This record gives sequence, C-alpha cells and structure tokens, in this order.
Amino acid sequence: MGDLLGPGGRGDELAPAAAALVWGADLGVPATPRQEAEALRLAAEMGATAGRFALDWAALQPEGRGKLDPAAVAGLDRRVDAMGEAGLAPWPLLAPARLPRDIRIRGGWTARDTAWRFAEFACRVAGRIGDRMAALTIDAGAPGFARDETAWRDRPIGMAEDAAFRAILHHLLLGRGLALSALRQESDRWRLGAALAGPPPEPWDDTLASSDAVVIAEALGWEASVTTLRDGRYPELAAERLGRLVEEDDEKRCRGPVDQLLLDHAGPLWARMEDAAPGGVNLVGRPRGTVPASAGPDSLRRALDRLAEAWPKLPLHLTLRVAAEDPPLHEGRIEDGARIERLETHLEAAEAAWEAGVPLATLFLGPVLDDGFAPPAGLAAWDKRADAPLPKDSWRRLQSRIRG
Repeated sequence: MGDLLGPGGRGDELAPAAAALVWGADLGVPATPRQEAEALRLAAEMGATAGRFALDWAALQPEGRGKLDPAAVAGLDRRVDAMGEAGLAPWPLLAPARLPRDIRIRGGWTARDTAWRFAEFACRVAGRIGDRMAALTIDAGAPGFARDETAWRDRPIGMAEDAAFRAILHHLLLGRGLALSALRQESDRWRLGAALAGPPPEPWDDTLASSDAVVIAEALGWEASVTTLRDGRYPELAAERLGRLVEEDDEKRCRGPVDQLLLDHAGPLWARMEDAAPGGVNLVGRPRGTVPASAGPDSLRRALDRLAEAWPKLPLHLTLRVAAEDPPLHEGRIEDGARIERLETHLEAAEAAWEAGVPLATLFLGPVLDDGFAPPAGLAAWDKRADAPLPKDSWRRLQSRIRG
C-alpha cells in the first residue's frame, strides 16, 4: 500500500504486502444510465478492481414485500454483469434509505415490522445476484440515518423526534441482525459483512457538557452498533434509553454473523448537548474555534484500531469519502488540491494502521461522480452541457498511484 501513496509513502518497505490490498471505487447512485456507465468506466480506468454500490429497496421491491420488480431486477442484472465485464468485483450494499411506499406510510423504521421486511428483501436480492457478488454488506445506517429520519420523514404524526429516533435506532439494528441471520440460513456460500460509520465523535468544546455529549453519542451510536452486532446486547446506557422498545430476545436477534466489516469514513463529527436533538445530543460537522489535530486523519486511525480490537480476526474494508470545495475550472481542469491533500493524509493514516497489523483488505475511494452533496466528494464532476464526466485532478492522482 505504501508505494501507492506517492511522496511520503514507504513503498520499498511495504511492496510485498501492498499487492494484497484491493483498490475499489464507490460507484454511488448515478442519476441516469449514462452516468452509471461513465462512473463504471472511470472506476475501471482508475485501476479499481472492486465496486461498491447501494441497492434501492423502493425500486427493487415497490410493495415492500413479495416478489421483486422485474424491470428493476433487469436493471440490477445489467449493472452487476457490466461490473464483471469491466473487471470490478460487485460489492452490493443493502442500505435502509428509499423505503417502499407501503412501508413509509406505515411509519417507516419507527414501525417494528420494517425490520422483518428488510430481512426478507435482503434474502430476495441475494437469491438473485448471490452467485455474482463478491460480498453483501448490510448497512444499518445507525445512528446517522436514525437522526436524519427523525427530522423530516417516516414517523407517525405526533411522535416526538426523540421517541422516533430511539425507535428507528433499535429497529435498524434489529433489521440488520435479522437480515444477516436470514442470509446465513439461506446460503453458507455468501460472504456477509456489516457497515459501521466512524469515527467516534469529538467534544464540541472543552466543557463537561460536551464530554457528556460524547458519552451519550457513543452509547447510542458506535457502541450500540458494535455490541449488538458482536455480542447480542446493548451497552447499559443505550439499554436504559431504549427501554420497552427492546422486546424479549431482541438483543439476541440483533447479533449478526459476519465475515468482514466495512468502515465508512466521511470525516469527523463533534458532539454537543442539545435538548431538542434526538437523544439530547447534536452531532455537527464543525467545532467551535480551532479544529483539533485529533479530528483529522488521526480519527480514522482510531476508528480502524477500535474495529481491529473489537474483531481482531475479521478483514476490514474502508470507504473514504473526502469532501472539499472545488475551485473554478482552469484550462478545462478541476485542480482540487485541497481534496488531494486530504486524501494523502487519510491514506497515510490507513497505511500506518495497516503497517501496525490492522487487517485492512480493501480501500474504496469515491464516490466516483459528485452526488449532489455539499461540499462535493466526487472524483469527477458532471458537465451538463457536454453530458459527460469531467475527471478532477484527484482522480488522475489516484489513477497514477494505483496503476503505478
């Protein structure tokens, strides 16, 4: 891995082990078939040999139960086959967003039944593409998705945000465990993984309240996700907050048999107390005052170390999403030096963890195309006038490293 890091890497020392690292691309959710094809082409030209992509529950199973939609399945088949033809191993990601209409009007993830619906969907999709996928990853999306959902959709009228957050959090983790267990029962040939969002939050400021906010955010976030998946139990503080939502045997149902783990790293978050926020804690993207050095790439290293400590024998896979404001076009190019610099430092942090024995196996970079979020994180922009991608300098730099 070190020889791919450019200046500052230790290629000579790590060359033998570097060959074992798989470079992948996050293919995102392209808006059109043309964008989908171009994202795949750019990923392959960059040198990626694995492609991560999300499965759209609402499109594939519009009724939320029963058979999959034939047209959507045909599109999924074409996408998986195209990835294979391009030399990219398919890594489908089963995420909780884009719920089918019937499930949304019944309360979305605030409804307990959604967890069982999710498990059924997972088995139907795996039954269709299981023989063509490298691994199937279940992304419970907690706690970030639970926090986002309480703000604007999928909760019954009159349900307070904190109550919705707690219900969604538990049902997401329950759905993940049910899906993993059901998939394992369906076939012992599939490689199954779970996605975890990192890194751990930092305190907003140096007050005791912010330190308490970190403790609560950890209990209702990382710790809840890890301990339910690994041990089939909630940490004490999370169990207290969830209360009667956790029915008999629920914690055991949350436990999932996994072959590997995927860490999604999109940058640090800071925790502060806020009564109106879900769980009484607000997680924000920018702290007060100077950003501490520990909140940069060091936070990625801590997250990798924590995963390796929790599951010392499982291979770890990492998705790096590095957002930065893009400068104006200069002679037809996007010279995104800020993104390149951040990629450098995060790759160095991943290298340091790998060198120290963290079993890092695959590194997904992207998304390949900008996905509408601000600031953008894509390795290429989309030129609407030309209806074509515009690779950024960060894409060129990664291509040079991966291909040597």
